[in-house]
Amino acid sequence: MRTRPSAALLLCFAAGPAVALDPLPDPILKGSRSAALVDFAQVPPSAVSAPLARINLLGHAGDGSGRVFVNDMRGALWAIDDGDVQAGPFFDLATALGSDFNQAGLQVGFSTFAFHPDFASSGSEGFGKLYTAHSEVPGSGTPDFDSPQANVTHHSVVAEWSLDPGLGRIDPGSKRELLRVGEWTRDHNVGQIAFNPNASLGSAEYGTLYIAFGDGGMLAGGEIDPARTAQDTSNPFGSILRIDPLGIGSGELSANESYWIPDDNPFAGAADGSLGEIYAYGFRNPHRFSWDTGGDGRLIVSDIGQANIEEIGVVEAGSNHGWSEREGYFVVNHANQDILLPLPDNDDLLGFSYPAAQYDHDEGRAVVGGFVYRGARLPQLFGRYVFGDVANGRIFTVDVDDLISGEPALIEELVLLYEGEERDLLDILGAPRADLRFGMDEAGEIYVLTKRDGMVRALVPEPASGLLLMLGLAGLARQHRRSGRMSLRGRARGGALGRGVRHG
Repeated sequence: MRTRPSAALLLCFAAGPAVALDPLPDPILKGSRSAALVDFAQVPPSAVSAPLARINLLGHAGDGSGRVFVNDMRGALWAIDDGDVQAGPFFDLATALGSDFNQAGLQVGFSTFAFHPDFASSGSEGFGKLYTAHSEVPGSGTPDFDSPQANVTHHSVVAEWSLDPGLGRIDPGSKRELLRVGEWTRDHNVGQIAFNPNASLGSAEYGTLYIAFGDGGMLAGGEIDPARTAQDTSNPFGSILRIDPLGIGSGELSANESYWIPDDNPFAGAADGSLGEIYAYGFRNPHRFSWDTGGDGRLIVSDIGQANIEEIGVVEAGSNHGWSEREGYFVVNHANQDILLPLPDNDDLLGFSYPAAQYDHDEGRAVVGGFVYRGARLPQLFGRYVFGDVANGRIFTVDVDDLISGEPALIEELVLLYEGEERDLLDILGAPRADLRFGMDEAGEIYVLTKRDGMVRALVPEPASGLLLMLGLAGLARQHRRSGRMSLRGRARGGALGRGVRHG
């Protein structure tokens, strides 16, 4: 049940609006929990200077192989087996799309990917099916959903591709387009796509694909979100969609006849013009979400804020997360992003879902969601949601049982160690911005990646040197002496790390 924030939290003064100089004054502190980062795999560079590879997501195919897959926003999807990067991309989206591919922008390109839960099940409809969220140039197709603004910079596209069993890679000629959206800016576009790992075969949830869309990123003439897209359920912007790409369950065929709308979606069959595809809405940029694979299996989303508040939310069918009427527990002043207003007296009647955890811009600039840890390596993190800040690379944790909408949980910063020393990610990268992302393998272990150096790093206990055999990382790095302590290193910087990258 949502509880109302205190008057102190709202900075609620009797004389008019409050200036949000420090809306959440309590700092996030480092706790007693620590973990080490070890270099796991170096993705082949797609540029000669930084960022060397714009790696954006790490996931797995659920095929029991132990492989993980990492996408470079410039177009390649790489398969990694125990730190060994497969020679040649598992899928080359840029080549498959040719001149239709668009990567001109910080959030534009090959955004994310998802394997169908039946990817490894020969004879099933989902066998060998890979889904991508990516960007294409205007004119490459006709949008199913138009931009609410006159200008169009690119299209956000969700597509299905098929495995070539003979080659063991994705067939570049197998594209089946699911949906296409016209975008008017190059940020807050299509984000993560994913299938619920908790769904059981035969259930209504099995094989349904979730798709996160930002609000389009509009800030015109100082006005925040002039189109109010995220509160408009007649368009996909600022929403998480839920579709059935193969029609496995019951549902209505979409208008473009490329997917099905599940009957149990909250707006399915709505008579008010709401899109049946929408599962939840009211987001600014919900570019990362994941399900807890234990506990009650909740869907957790990170939503990047405007000028003040970064949010972690618990998503339910039909939930409205407030943007752009709300930022955190505050009312948005659309004329001035630096001013936050107190909630109205009738707020309980308006139906907004408020954050389960939040922080302000004293702590970071853009939240990035991760995963509830259910692996075996790090018992101190078991049952904690691991996430962080895109910009400064800080990694945070919170007890998943404390994530309750409207009751902000206590966030703790994770102490990071690298090569035997406490380090922060910016220091490890030697860069002013981390572009932090997270990934999870089939065993539930968490990886840290950035869009800076193309390195995938495993999150492991410290000291890591005694864990190499247990972790299956024996070929990942060699041990050296440094400052009298054992530490892990890969090959010399600038070269391949781990067992090396084979270039085909």
